[in-house]
Amino acid sequence: MSAPQRLLLAMGGALAAAMLQQTWQLLALLLLAVAALFCAAALRLASPGWLLRRVALLNIFVALVWLTLPWQWSSGALSWSEAGVQAALHISLRSNIAGLFCIALLAGMNAFDVAAAAARLGMPPRLAQLLLLTVRYLSVMQQTRQQVQRAMQARGFRPRCNWRTAEVLALQVALILVHALLRAERVAQAMQARGLAQRLDLPARVASAPGLAAGQEPS
Repeated sequence: MSAPQRLLLAMGGALAAAMLQQTWQLLALLLLAVAALFCAAALRLASPGWLLRRVALLNIFVALVWLTLPWQWSSGALSWSEAGVQAALHISLRSNIAGLFCIALLAGMNAFDVAAAAARLGMPPRLAQLLLLTVRYLSVMQQTRQQVQRAMQARGFRPRCNWRTAEVLALQVALILVHALLRAERVAQAMQARGLAQRLDLPARVASAPGLAAGQEPS
């Protein structure tokens, strides 16, 4: 199955989860999503540990929903809300259905593969370019954050529960944003100098930003 087909099926599963209203329909679709997850593990699209970690991260949000939504404040005390329970149940089912379909069908695909598949399905070229560049430079921002954090640790900073820690962490965020803005300006200048293409060219195997060689970062 090609990458665009896998992405289309994942989108279809998430759309079906959003449109279905009956609990039994959502449960049936959840069983189909679980079957897709087992197929992904059987076909070795990703390791079982990787799949389970993604499912666990997804259900952290679901746990927060169950901790808050089923309760209501009435007569000066917390009470159990049947409407809240029903809403939490449907949110849990829909979240797991959409998440499991995406985890199973997009397993083994990196963000560049997903962006390329979306472009082949008809995503506007400029939006596809924006998606590719966002994926590329999120990792760069993560590297910048790690560099700043190592520099802070080398200067003896140890996070504690006090105002000084909050101040230093706020300065860290500001420094990362400044680095990101400066890098964005340099990237924009480099792309303008190389002539930004009006459409996205997608090679067979590697999706790269127009005007840039594969693996090359504008400076």
